Amino acid sequence: MLDDQSRQLFQTWYETPLGADLLQFELQQIEAELDLAIGYYLVCQSPLKQFPIKHDRLRENLLIAPTLELGASVNTVVAKASELPFESDGVDVHVFHHTLDVSSSPHDDLREAARTLLPSGKIVIVGFNPWSWWGMRRIVSKCVKAPWCGRFIRYQRLEDWLKVAGLTLESKHFIYYEPPIQSAKWRGRFNWLNRFFKALKLPFGGVYVMTATKHVKRNIPLRSRWSGARVRVPPLTKPTAKEMKE
Repeated sequence: MLDDQSRQLFQTWYETPLGADLLQFELQQIEAELDLAIGYYLVCQSPLKQFPIKHDRLRENLLIAPTLELGASVNTVVAKASELPFESDGVDVHVFHHTLDVSSSPHDDLREAARTLLPSGKIVIVGFNPWSWWGMRRIVSKCVKAPWCGRFIRYQRLEDWLKVAGLTLESKHFIYYEPPIQSAKWRGRFNWLNRFFKALKLPFGGVYVMTATKHVKRNIPLRSRWSGARVRVPPLTKPTAKEMKE
């Protein structure tokens, strides 16, 4: 789960021009992934105290946080990501917004979320892509500030974790191909990169958004076509008088 220092770093960074711009792209893609989702419970995990995602077809929107913070939304639930206070097979959609990037046990968090999902429930994961301008910036940074303090998990590795958790990958999108520059003017000069790489669907976006579905195999008992083996016994014949004398 996120520690207090990491949460504060990410909350501060998302208030910067670059963080606010990235958040808009992320929310648009998440809402597109949830466009056809129908149910009761949408559970989100994010370093942000306010995660402004809305969906009319999902009645309850809950936000998981490790501690109750000042300014937290009314739908906040205090819990650990690896010990969610939900019954198994009870959540319709679960959203990870960069929480796996800074979690001390991302595999356990993912497995716990899979446990709470309904059969055919969905999980949406937003993470930083190490194979991008953002990953290159992280290499040269000291990794003490957000978002460079995150793990930047490779999406290939995450796909393996999904399989182990019993989840099937449905879609994978890459967004925000611009370099991580705070100046909006300089970012605008790299808009052609976003159009070029997005048109070719190359996996070099700064952020990936992956959607997986929980499929549960059901064992359906098959009734046998026969009730039991029947042995045909020939009718007994009475012995003849000759056989009785012998």
